[in-house]
Amino acid sequence: AYDSKKSGGFTVSHLRFGPSPITSTYFVNQADYVACHKSAYVTQYDMLEGIKDGGVFVLNSHWSDKDMAKELPAAMRRTIARKKLKFYNVDAVKVATDVGLGGRINMIMQTAFFKLAKVLPIDKAIALLKESIKKEYGKKGDKIVNMNVDGVDQTLANLIEIKVPATWAKAAD
Repeated sequence: AYDSKKSGGFTVSHLRFGPSPITSTYFVNQADYVACHKSAYVTQYDMLEGIKDGGVFVLNSHWSDKDMAKELPAAMRRTIARKKLKFYNVDAVKVATDVGLGGRINMIMQTAFFKLAKVLPIDKAIALLKESIKKEYGKKGDKIVNMNVDGVDQTLANLIEIKVPATWAKAAD
């Protein structure tokens, strides 16, 4: 699902993984992993609709763990606490900017996905990401390749698990 005005728009990707090919087409109604790539969306959409108990939620924001209580809507905090979600934050824009990618956060968010979704061992996933970067951007020169590789390398150190206070389960609107 996507916004037809794609540039900076809203996109929902339904990804399914398994040991054998998946040939049927359907949306994921019960997600193990949800990532919000734009912090403003937490107040605009129900980002956690359908996430499974114990699922993983990743937010791209510049907020500290202390900021979360005031920045996240009460309904979202309740869902995070009540469903016992594993909640992570990464300031992907800062990582991308620091390595020279501007606001291009794709590689940072992909690295976070592979670390947390565990569809591949992380070392293998990172090696494959770096291989794909060289293949995709190699013609644009070493500088572009190195910036993307640096983005991948900087992601894990900037991926922070947010400790969820028990009080979030009763967060008031």
